[in-house]
Amino acid sequence: MSIIIWTAVGSIRGIVEIEQAERVGVARLRHRSLEHTIQILGIGFGGGAIISGVIVQHIDKIKISLISPKNPPHAFYTSLLLSVLATLFFISIGLLITKRQYYP
Repeated sequence: MSIIIWTAVGSIRGIVEIEQAERVGVARLRHRSLEHTIQILGIGFGGGAIISGVIVQHIDKIKISLISPKNPPHAFYTSLLLSVLATLFFISIGLLITKRQYYP
């Protein structure tokens, strides 16, 4: 009878160890996913901030109206639009870089 109990206890220990190993694997994947997201956003916001700084310094020199040629928007809106576009561009670059890094 004690052999059956020891076998049952051993089986339960094995099941518990397998479940714990699966949880650790899922936690590692979540951690890697978080790092991946932080890298992408860091590249995007960093590049967008640099472009935004350059645009703000040279916005008065831009003579082309981006939205409406007859009624040009205020310089703030133009620089905001260009900054958002630059940020989205750099986020896409970050996606490509990290995708190659994690999935060669």
